[in-house]
Amino acid sequence: MKTKFGLLLALCLISITGFCTKWTVTNSGFTFSPDTLTIALGDSVFFNIASAHNVVEVSQSTWNANGNTPLPGFSLPFGGGLLLPAQLTLGTHYYVCSPHASSGMKGTIIVYDSTTTGIPDIPLQTSFSVFPNPSNGTVWLTVGKLQSPGNCNLRIYDIKGKMVYETKVNETISSIDLSELTNGVYLIRLFNGKAILTRKIVIQ
Repeated sequence: MKTKFGLLLALCLISITGFCTKWTVTNSGFTFSPDTLTIALGDSVFFNIASAHNVVEVSQSTWNANGNTPLPGFSLPFGGGLLLPAQLTLGTHYYVCSPHASSGMKGTIIVYDSTTTGIPDIPLQTSFSVFPNPSNGTVWLTVGKLQSPGNCNLRIYDIKGKMVYETKVNETISSIDLSELTNGVYLIRLFNGKAILTRKIVIQ
């Protein structure tokens, strides 16, 4: 009976985590890459970094001051490791490399809820559509009830979390040329600093 229950539990966990993404952060010298990562709730982040660097979560004020006073949040040893979904709650997580924080080696992980329109307390009441999908490179965007023209950023990330395109959104209907991107799956994220709306796009 216990064996059957354990097998059922394992299958459930596999089915749940199968829809999540594992993102990777590396380092280039004394810089995390990418240094800003936007992920969905339930995703994990793997730090594949050199043995001279670690990862420590800090407050925003500590992060702004290039300090290294840790929070009771997540931490990874020198050489990195895996941050599990339970460690990555909704909101913005600020982290640094303890020995090199004073040199500005730091990053952020923004966690949003993909089952809603974005992070709680959303000031951007809008709808967001991307078409055609799949696309051969020219993509049309429709944004309803655009409340802050010129202040909404649109960023596109590849499946490794690297930002490959960025622009401002000024109109409710606009087009962007992504023909220079290689074929694959990308995440298009529209945000104004607090609200995040995400759509997937396939370039082929």
